[in-house]
Amino acid sequence: MTKPQSPLAPLKPRKPKLLTIRNQDNNFQRAEVIKRNREKRTQHGQFLVEGVAQINIAVKHAWKVHAFLYACDKPLSRWAQELLDSGVAEQHWELSPELLASLSEKDEPSELLAILEARRLSPSAIEPSENGLLVVFDRPSSPGNLGSSIRSADAFGATGIIVTGHAVDIYDPFVVRGSMGAIFGLPVATASSHMDVKAWVEDARARGFNYRVIGSSGKAEHLVNDADLSGPLMLVLGNETVGMSRGYWEICDTTVKIPIGGELSSLNVSCAASILLYEVTRQRLQRS
Repeated sequence: MTKPQSPLAPLKPRKPKLLTIRNQDNNFQRAEVIKRNREKRTQHGQFLVEGVAQINIAVKHAWKVHAFLYACDKPLSRWAQELLDSGVAEQHWELSPELLASLSEKDEPSELLAILEARRLSPSAIEPSENGLLVVFDRPSSPGNLGSSIRSADAFGATGIIVTGHAVDIYDPFVVRGSMGAIFGLPVATASSHMDVKAWVEDARARGFNYRVIGSSGKAEHLVNDADLSGPLMLVLGNETVGMSRGYWEICDTTVKIPIGGELSSLNVSCAASILLYEVTRQRLQRS
């Protein structure tokens, strides 16, 4: 009698559809437009990814791959060939080297690019936890800063990220590249305003998770190293130019600042995020 196969057992890899692209046809134009146009990324629900680390992490966390793109006349590394052979992509696009280079953001184009299906999450997709650490970005305007901040949040143990207000697209190529793939490893939600964040906190508290909301501002009265950052925590970082909106000031339990000096007396938001997150981790390790 044949032993039934477990539903979790690996399936036979599917054979992706192969497209040979030698000119700027509709497929190429779609890849090009989702690379540079936010509206089209949203419309198609797809975005372009480049880089070994980014692609590996996306595949590891089961992001849906619409297509892998590669040059027609260049030998592929073992890494790239194994990805193609795995069958995780719906399609394989074999492009001319010139077309692939025009899609790349690098001086030396990557051997493999990927078109991924976007995940549009609301804050409710992030589950509260006993020692949860959420990071909220209020109207971030710099893709590079947001990407680097997501990378730091992941490195320091954040359990989720919420991007609110009129902000850069979380699937902007510079966000994805700046995150070094961290955006694929933890839930990154978007919300229209601080009211969605407030509702999330209220729901978490009603479920027994006593989240405190800590805002970051150069105008705060308390130094970050003097604040208690243990327990369930939501850390809010404001816009690079104008800081936190009034709505966040109203829902914060307390606000903190980083002790700095110098001519500018301010920090890049991604640097500030790293310092604040480090202090959270330092305090938690000290208390463990």
